[in-house]
Amino acid sequence: MNKIPQKPYDWLSRGGAAEEWIAHRRCQDWWYCTGVVRDDGGKLFTYQFTILRLSVLGIRFYLLMLALTDFSAGKHYYYQTISPSAKEFTLTPGEIAYGGMARAVRNESGMSLTIRHKRFSLDLDLDYGKGAAWHCDNGNLIMGTGGGKYSTQYYSYPNMPTAGTLTLNGQARAVRGKTWFDKQYGPFPLLSRLTHWEWFSLRFDDGEEVMLFSFPQDDYRDGTYIRKDGAYERLQNYTITPHGLVCPDGRTAYSCGWDIQLPGVKEESYTVKPLLEGQMNMGYYELLAGVYNPAGEQVGFSFAELLPGARSKKFPIKLFNKADQE
Repeated sequence: MNKIPQKPYDWLSRGGAAEEWIAHRRCQDWWYCTGVVRDDGGKLFTYQFTILRLSVLGIRFYLLMLALTDFSAGKHYYYQTISPSAKEFTLTPGEIAYGGMARAVRNESGMSLTIRHKRFSLDLDLDYGKGAAWHCDNGNLIMGTGGGKYSTQYYSYPNMPTAGTLTLNGQARAVRGKTWFDKQYGPFPLLSRLTHWEWFSLRFDDGEEVMLFSFPQDDYRDGTYIRKDGAYERLQNYTITPHGLVCPDGRTAYSCGWDIQLPGVKEESYTVKPLLEGQMNMGYYELLAGVYNPAGEQVGFSFAELLPGARSKKFPIKLFNKADQE
């Protein structure tokens, strides 16, 4: 692993997006892509690529999560593996990889991304597009209120034109679309329900984005509005009202369907509806939804990431389970 000389808790003294690609001492770090692509026939697919370097009770772990959803077939594939050994983990200033299964490489114009799974593989080129945006308070996101004790630094490339090849069940097809890349890091307890979130990345068809980080258990929220030209501003004056709750395991609740009010931002009022049931990833949701304006027109997509502690006081810990599911 790449070793960068740092002082304890110097993660608040950040550099630019290129410098913050690396890992940080005493922090949870994750590198995360969610993409929406279509093949030449218009079939819709989404993918997820996540590598985490985390610490639990002083023990370092390395976690890989991969997902693919085929909306025309109604199929969702998910893979998860975790190890206390760094032998599968590669990190340099220009690369992040986990074994031979997942690899992202930075270059001057963007990233190349590869995923290898027994059911699907991806070979994609991601352009930086309009560039990176620092979220919330100049990159600082408080992880639930808790007196401001826990926080992270957080930036994204929210609009990355994407092209390449998707191979699913042995069939290769050209795909095009867009990807949202996140890098986030900070010293906070990942397994505490106080830091569990509901995250929305609204990706409008007009080339603008809104990121919403919500902690309903604490009634705290923070976010970012990213304009078409790449300029961005902090959002805190918004509300998210769920249509209802679902309990897929009979005891852990997740919100499902949302009305979002964004005073002063774009059309201000939106409805977000999941496009497919069953996009659950081993104890948390990572789902694609449509974004609809007050006239009922679909004006974009949104990924929603829903952690179990956001709506439930007690929940099973599935972070340390291995999974290969569809």
